[in-house]
Amino acid sequence: MHIKPKYSLYISPNLLPCLLAGTIIIAAILAINSLLPQQTLVRTTFPTGMAPGAIHTGLILVSFLGGGALPPALFLPLLRDARARETQLVESQAVLEALNNELHQQATRDGLLGIANRREFERVLKLEWGRSAREHQPLSLLMIDVDHFKIFNDTYGHLQGDRCLQEVTAVLNQASNRPGDLLARYGGEEMVILVPRTDLEGAKALAQRIQALLAERGIAFHASPVGNEVTVSIGVSTVMPTRHLDPHALIQQADEGLYTAKANGRNQTCTVPQIRLLTQREAIG
Repeated sequence: MHIKPKYSLYISPNLLPCLLAGTIIIAAILAINSLLPQQTLVRTTFPTGMAPGAIHTGLILVSFLGGGALPPALFLPLLRDARARETQLVESQAVLEALNNELHQQATRDGLLGIANRREFERVLKLEWGRSAREHQPLSLLMIDVDHFKIFNDTYGHLQGDRCLQEVTAVLNQASNRPGDLLARYGGEEMVILVPRTDLEGAKALAQRIQALLAERGIAFHASPVGNEVTVSIGVSTVMPTRHLDPHALIQQADEGLYTAKANGRNQTCTVPQIRLLTQREAIG
């Protein structure tokens, strides 16, 4: 009686002494075959309906390229060809990439507002500072503070305060829509916009656009000492970066402008007097 095997496994005659010496460890050979699919030590056929990575237990007939055969080996596990391993590897790589992207987002983005966080801002500032110094281009910064935000939180609650910051962020995103601009949360209700290749007049124009768009949105704030809507104060600074000047000088100048805007009644934009910048450059030179 001749049994026609459903699956067949072919092994080089050079392996015959080993096979005759004891039990054939087919699983190990198949594992080698899956790792080296181009080798000719082992050639197997599997059922076409077998799912990738599935385990099959059944009747196996072992035959040799030089002829002859061994009795069937019962209930030995079979893995499908190397494509199953390849598919699993691709899927694992996709999962790792997704996890890496999520970790990157958590490390560089603000969880509430979805914009860059302070750490990412500091990193980009150094890069843009070096680029602007090499290209002899101005670098501008807007430092923005929501006026009387503590009163807003005390009046409407922190949940509404979060929504307020999100709406203000939407306005800032709408105003600073150039690819090179970076909007970041600097801390609390303070946000910054880094604007490369932009002089002082261009930065002031951006600040005016922010004020206008925020007024159009009309976020209610009836307890505000400034008016009935949410407003912002903005400090603007522009510097021609050099390798001798620390990048934080740009932040310091914008912060001084913001302080002046608050001291003058808020809901306005202020810049550091140009003479201060010139004096600092002369001191460096």
